[in-house]
Amino acid sequence: MTDIKNQFNGGTFNDPKFIYGGKTINKYLGTIPFIPQVFQGREEDLEAIHDKLFNGNNLLLLVNGEGGIGKTTLASKYYQTYHEEYAHLAWVFAEKSLHDAILTLAYPLQVTFSERMTEEERLQTLLCEMAELKKPCLLVIDNANSLDDLASHCHALNACSNFHLLLTTRITEFEHAEIHAIKPLDEKNAITLFARLYPNHNRKEDNLLQNILEAVGYNTLVIELLAKNLGNFNNKLRQRYTLSDLLSDLQKKGLFGLSQSGSVSIAYHGDGLGLRKEKPEAILAAMYDLSDLEETEKTILSVFAVLPAEPIGFTTLEELLPGFDNLDITLLNLAKKGWLEFNSTTNSFKCNPVVQEVTRIQNKDELFEDCEVLITTLAEKLEYEPGTGHLPNISYDNGTLYTRYAESAYHYTALLRKKEITSPLLERIGNFYKTTGNLDKALTFFDERSRLGKELYEAYPQNVSFKNGLAISYEKLGDTHSALGNLDKALTFFDDETRLFEELYEAYPQNVSFKNGLAISYEKLGDTHSALGNLDKALTFFDERSRLGKELYEAYPQNVSFKNGLAISYSKLGETHSALGNLDKALTFFDDETRLFEELYEAYPQNVSFKNGLAISYEKLGDTHSALGNLDKALTFFDERSRLGKELYEAYPQNVSFKNGLAISYSKLGETHSALGNLDKALTFFDERSRLGKELYEAYPQNVSFKNGLAISYEKLGDTHSALGNLDKALTFFDERSRLGKELYEAYPQNVSFKNGLAISYVKLGVFNRDERSDAAKARRYFEQAEALWAELVKSYPSYAEFQRNWSWIKDNLHNL
Repeated sequence: MTDIKNQFNGGTFNDPKFIYGGKTINKYLGTIPFIPQVFQGREEDLEAIHDKLFNGNNLLLLVNGEGGIGKTTLASKYYQTYHEEYAHLAWVFAEKSLHDAILTLAYPLQVTFSERMTEEERLQTLLCEMAELKKPCLLVIDNANSLDDLASHCHALNACSNFHLLLTTRITEFEHAEIHAIKPLDEKNAITLFARLYPNHNRKEDNLLQNILEAVGYNTLVIELLAKNLGNFNNKLRQRYTLSDLLSDLQKKGLFGLSQSGSVSIAYHGDGLGLRKEKPEAILAAMYDLSDLEETEKTILSVFAVLPAEPIGFTTLEELLPGFDNLDITLLNLAKKGWLEFNSTTNSFKCNPVVQEVTRIQNKDELFEDCEVLITTLAEKLEYEPGTGHLPNISYDNGTLYTRYAESAYHYTALLRKKEITSPLLERIGNFYKTTGNLDKALTFFDERSRLGKELYEAYPQNVSFKNGLAISYEKLGDTHSALGNLDKALTFFDDETRLFEELYEAYPQNVSFKNGLAISYEKLGDTHSALGNLDKALTFFDERSRLGKELYEAYPQNVSFKNGLAISYSKLGETHSALGNLDKALTFFDDETRLFEELYEAYPQNVSFKNGLAISYEKLGDTHSALGNLDKALTFFDERSRLGKELYEAYPQNVSFKNGLAISYSKLGETHSALGNLDKALTFFDERSRLGKELYEAYPQNVSFKNGLAISYEKLGDTHSALGNLDKALTFFDERSRLGKELYEAYPQNVSFKNGLAISYVKLGVFNRDERSDAAKARRYFEQAEALWAELVKSYPSYAEFQRNWSWIKDNLHNL
């Protein structure tokens, strides 16, 4: 540094000049950069750049990072901090090209050109003059983002051996230069920076600020814009635009949708020596310009713009973008140019939230077209098997990942009004959540799918596919409301579904899809009326479902879905006849069901729906043989049911219907062993049933069938402990069973199984107090509550055999008490 000071042979230290052959050249060439008022968290980067330039052979250093990350601020701080160590310092801005930027130094270096000189000759002349300057010199070229431009000027830049060349760029990979990568600020420094720029920040709101910083990817420029924008509207006396308001805007409308936006002054790409004063949106829009990218690169950025701002593996991108030629090359080029982050260890790519938002704005007209392959592929990957909701094309782990991608893609493309393409995606998202137990989320997406379906059908009533889609959407809503215990709502949706399918089938009787849709709608109505206690109505619908299913299967015996549907119809008929007390008829239907499922499973062992159907058919046969007194036969079927259920659950533990099915199978085994006198074995199975039931209910408390299953498991444990003489334990389980049963009945009084279950719980408590506590008065109170419930059930549903038997039993026991 001393040597440099002694060379000021034409000026003073405060006005440093050098004389070269009669020309007086200033120390500072051209524009002096704006020195940052706030410099936070980059001190180590500053020292590292200095070491790389002075201690090695790195005359050319690229300071790289995403747009707005703080490259220019760091470079200007370096210029300010180490200016005494350089003979000359120059700062140029590569607005158009490196060529033009370097030529701006001709004036301060007093270089003139002949009019006949080409641009290349002018550059060479200037470089020769620069090479004569005393060393070391510093040349900072800000915003050098063109990879091709850098490659074409690399030789010329390296020719200036007396210069340290510092280029700020988004380019991440260049073999002819050392690179110093700038990463986003860590959380602590980002919060400190925000607080310094927005003095009114309340540190008690740091948790809220963390969410904001995460939403903008810790981008330094965005942090500055948001902090200064808040300062426009807030002071120590009044808050007009709070941190909560800002976070809400970012989450709902994004960076370009701030509800309160005023002009802010910043140094970023300012005009001349002044600050730039514009609204945050305008500054952000100018930060990234997609126009220079190739069309394939813009398409890939559109895809990343609708996916989560997280690393996405190359193999995943290949799966989701089939048919995209040279995907690897396009991704790596975008990474080199600084539009994507590339992790070579995991071979993954990430797009920061600011680039995503700018892309969605600048590519708005092409966004949906660019993402259509992604949306279609996600829908295909999330395709499911009817009934079980099983994903045949991907694992459940990938299902979780792709469902998140699908949600994100839909969120950012929904406003583009391509309903006919996005509607199937909504159904697939809803199915995944239903299959994995999240009924509330499933309902949200089924509602949205139905809304879009209704808009399409009303706009194009002659389009039968839209009408068919709307009918199916009603079925999904009905299924979900049924699982949530809302039977009246479910019945309304199933009625609407059936009405549409009846119209479709009547208009197009040759269309087997419409006929099958109508058959399924009858099945749904039958299920709902059965749950409501209307067994006669249920039987009518199940008969119709079976009739249509039989016609379809006989006409198209090779269609396995029709065969599967017929098997299910036999199961529904068997269940209803069993409830009506017609056990022989029920057994016939269950035998037919099992025969069909055995054929299906044998032919297609990889189809989990057929395997699950066979497991359930064994359960139905076991129930019926148990009711007929054939306990050995029943036990054989229940063993088989449990074996298949265990295989399904172990293979697909995320599928809650398989877990629930296994839990039920344990209950059936426990009941049968209890009837055979094997109480210890029974207790083991009931414990397992209760454990699984508790896990399901705790994970999905909104699913009423899981709550009811847990209640029944407590009843079985109470029975068994009572028989084993563990009276205190028995009473605890009976109390819990009654508590849950009461909650279910009070929440869903129209569900006859819940009402029947509550009556049973009162009987269990009554019998316990009568037999184990010799408390006839308390036993009578419980029996009377049970009798009142069964009297109502018998009056409302006289055909229900179980209600008749139970009512008769309670009346006899009250009489004998």
